[in-house]
Amino acid sequence: MPRADEEELKLRLLKTIFLLFFAFGTVISFSKLNYSKPADAKKTGKSCTFCHTKYGSKDLTEAGKCYKDKGTLDGCKE
Repeated sequence: MPRADEEELKLRLLKTIFLLFFAFGTVISFSKLNYSKPADAKKTGKSCTFCHTKYGSKDLTEAGKCYKDKGTLDGCKE
């Protein structure tokens, strides 16, 4: 009977690892849904559409991609 216990333990371990990876992936993916903040517009003095392709969109212009990488618009082109 020890063989069955080992198999059950392995299966439980695999399930636990899978659930941990799933939970971690979920947290990471939701943290990436970080849309523009009003503070960014106030900080840069630019309208939302300077960095976003259209108002309310998460799609970024070249300037938006540059700002996302650098955290500043210095050196970023429109």
